[in-house]
Amino acid sequence: MAIYETVVILDSLLPAKEIDDAVDRFSQIITENGGTIRKVDKWGKRRLAYEIQKKQYGFYVAIEFEGEGNIPKALQSEYNYTDPVLRYLTYRYDKHQLKAMAKAAKMQASLEVASTAAAEAPAETPVPEAVEEKTEAPAEETAVEETPVEETAAKSETEVTEEAGAEEETATEAPAEEASTEEEKND
Repeated sequence: MAIYETVVILDSLLPAKEIDDAVDRFSQIITENGGTIRKVDKWGKRRLAYEIQKKQYGFYVAIEFEGEGNIPKALQSEYNYTDPVLRYLTYRYDKHQLKAMAKAAKMQASLEVASTAAAEAPAETPVPEAVEEKTEAPAEETAVEETPVEETAAKSETEVTEEAGAEEETATEAPAEEASTEEEKND
């Protein structure tokens, strides 16, 4: 069995009850054809990129399901006969997407285990006096550290200017050497 996802854009002017009925009808078609629903996401009302049937907004619904290859065809025929459906797209997950989904599920499960373990562990109460001492100590340390930083910056600036002067000397010598080699070639 393959995993599919279908995204349907319904008319946003429909009442909530009719939107729910349409989603139930699409889910029923999937289950009648031997599929299983994995997830139903109602993204809600969103602005369309361009007008469809003179409508600027649509209600987006995504249904992820598992099933055989006949289900997308059955859904397509239902979408074509349902008037409030503005657009739809059904696609099959490839193996790379399935691997990424499996990794994401594994990461989510490990995060949940870690968060429950952290919640069960007794919380340590910090001592307010220790916090005050820590905030005062770094202020003294930064004052001591600033002095050497400025001295090294001044030294590095002088080294850079000396190196730049050396590069200029080699640049002026290079054309003279090129001219002498060109004269030798002409002879």
